[in-house]
Amino acid sequence: MKLLPPSALRARFVDTATAKFARNVPDFVRLQALVAAQGGHFRNDHGAIRTADPQVCSLFERAARVLGLRRERRYLFPAKKLKSFDLQRVGDDAGAFKIFVSEVDLDAFPAPVAALVRADCAAQAAAVDHGPFIGCIDRFESQGGLDERDATFFVAHFVERLMSRNGPPLARATLDAVARISGEAASALALGPDFNHVTIDVRAGGFDGIEAMATAMRTAGFRLLPAIQGAAGTALRQTATMAATMDTAVLEADGSIGRAQTEKQFVEIIERAQARDDDGTLLWAEDGTPLVFRNFLATNAEKIFDAASTKAATHC
Repeated sequence: MKLLPPSALRARFVDTATAKFARNVPDFVRLQALVAAQGGHFRNDHGAIRTADPQVCSLFERAARVLGLRRERRYLFPAKKLKSFDLQRVGDDAGAFKIFVSEVDLDAFPAPVAALVRADCAAQAAAVDHGPFIGCIDRFESQGGLDERDATFFVAHFVERLMSRNGPPLARATLDAVARISGEAASALALGPDFNHVTIDVRAGGFDGIEAMATAMRTAGFRLLPAIQGAAGTALRQTATMAATMDTAVLEADGSIGRAQTEKQFVEIIERAQARDDDGTLLWAEDGTPLVFRNFLATNAEKIFDAASTKAATHC
């Protein structure tokens, strides 16, 4: 029996999740066309999710290990009411796909608001059966790969079920209460644990640097964050489009389904440079090539969060 290893499973996951993202985010399709016109190609540096459910976060991390991704660094964002970590492929390859996971810090919310969020998480959990998916993970953990049937099911369930809201619409009262405290957390609840952004590598995209790509995007009509995060010459520079305001189904107090305007998904561009040690010394890989920085910077990420922030849940 041929078993597909983590590298093959990761490639399938990235292709499937990226295709799903493209179906929902017109800016991403437009940006891919801009890259193609530049003579570059799309390389997905990382995707990112936000979730308020610790069980979803735990299952997501366990499933990511099937893809060869391991938790590496932690990042705290008290002002956003989020706590995060990155999932990385072990090794020196900064070009390998990564995932940035943010969990809503419910301990930072007033108890009544946290209770509303937990009730929504419970309703979502009750609407989906992850048992067969967990069975795939169990088999991978015992044999180091998945056969074709398991691989197909695993990737489909990961992208279409684990990375989705599976239950009833979010209650407007919950969205309103959360949005008054953290727009980023409100966006997380509105979207569910799907990719809230994917990231195009600037140089793979055919641009000399992030300023050139950002300028081309503004000229083409993209709305971007006000500034590029990370000073010129630093290890990590990034910016993003502003998430489009979208109608989101919500459950009204009378039990009817209404619509609220929320910001959920956007596209990021990123430029990575040579990593440095804590004392500023440039770092090199064992083969003598520059060791490119492959993690994230909290000071950058905090501003990137602003690209999808539902500050007020309005009627529409």
